[in-house]
Amino acid sequence: MKYWLFTAPLLLTLAACSTSNENKQSADDSFGQHAEQQINFSPLNTGGLTLIQQDSTYRLPETGQINYQPMDIRPPSTPIALINNSITHFDGQHSLIVYPLDKQNVYNLTQVERLLKEQGVGYTVTKSQIETNWTTTGRNDDIGDTQIRYLIEQVTTKDATALLVSILQMKRDDVIFTPTTLEIQRYTSDRLNQLIGQLNTAYNKQQQELNSGISTPITSQLVRDMNGRLALGLDASFTYSWNRLRPALNLLGFKTSEENPVKGYRKLSYSASEATEWARYGSVDPKLENDTYTMQLISLGRQSAVIISDEDNKTLPEEKIQHIYQALHNILAK
Repeated sequence: MKYWLFTAPLLLTLAACSTSNENKQSADDSFGQHAEQQINFSPLNTGGLTLIQQDSTYRLPETGQINYQPMDIRPPSTPIALINNSITHFDGQHSLIVYPLDKQNVYNLTQVERLLKEQGVGYTVTKSQIETNWTTTGRNDDIGDTQIRYLIEQVTTKDATALLVSILQMKRDDVIFTPTTLEIQRYTSDRLNQLIGQLNTAYNKQQQELNSGISTPITSQLVRDMNGRLALGLDASFTYSWNRLRPALNLLGFKTSEENPVKGYRKLSYSASEATEWARYGSVDPKLENDTYTMQLISLGRQSAVIISDEDNKTLPEEKIQHIYQALHNILAK
């Protein structure tokens, strides 16, 4: 039988290698460890003499045990200016980033919604703000199950726009508590930096694909929206579908005269193509009038859906719209 002998330094090293998050947040403070110990004084041996009693006027009040609260030693997170020509700030309740108006097509609440859907985070939208459901913080150094409900807002002026993140509620192990200012700064800054970083990654990937000419096929199928309108469901993200649809519609005679990427809206001017052109894309001429039409792209998390309507956003006859979607289906699949 073999016996393993460990030296004292090795045992101390092994004991120090702990994966507990308490060690990541608290210092090895000897005062904190021994704060509860009380100091006791032995009576003075007077040797038979009568000593004058101490004046109690300036006597310090007696207290019970010292209440020692562990201090979080993690450095505070701060908002980072991850957008060109932007500034960041923490005002005690909000972490925010202010950036030029020409960048709001990339950084806006619609794009934030898309990210939340992809991450499986529930939310509700009211006017120009998003309230999330309970979600994890994304940090690996938290103690217990820490979850937060965030408020994400967008504020726009004539000169700039801003995204703000604050905390609605916070809980740990299902116990709701009021976070300190340091905790608000740490968690709101983390969430803001995560959102901006993910939007940067998505935008850069999109630009690389466009510049390199890479075109990934998109699978699609007919679906219906909540109002019962026929739509073409796309197995691709909102951003990628948005960029692929414009040239695809051009091939079918739909020229973009106006667009709003934030809302996924395009105004289309249609000029009828020859029937042979529609046959070329595996469909039948829908016999549309040369008129104005609209395209609405809807984000569905990692997927999206497109709806073609008339100028007043009214549904086209299903037979005609099916021919349009069939042609788009074949073009996007290449």
